[in-house]
Amino acid sequence: SFKDDLSAFSKLVEEFSGVADFLLVYIDEAHPSDGWAAPGISPFSFEVKKHKSQEERCAAAHQLLEHFSLPPQCQVVADCMDNNANVAYGVSFERVCIVQRQKIAYLGGKGPFFYNLQEVRLWLDILTM
Repeated sequence: SFKDDLSAFSKLVEEFSGVADFLLVYIDEAHPSDGWAAPGISPFSFEVKKHKSQEERCAAAHQLLEHFSLPPQCQVVADCMDNNANVAYGVSFERVCIVQRQKIAYLGGKGPFFYNLQEVRLWLDILTM
């Protein structure tokens, strides 16, 4: 579930913030309440409508922060309305990317099916050896 993934991500941030900077980029809402949504299944305990402006997307990112506590070491930003980050990194739903020396050193699988934080943990463990 989204909440479990965010909890596991938070643990990674807390454990590895001494050797890595963490940034969560909020992208286009996957299950807007006024668009496609899985019946009876909502990843949030609140409704998020499809973003019509940058202000709405930023407000949704802020809502995410209010409902799911993230460690202070993790910055949260919102993708712009032309979805530059989403397109550039092929995110779709969720994806971990590790950038080292201004180049992508690790590009995790696309979520929800190939999103693997255990793999990210192993990569960070090797990086810190």
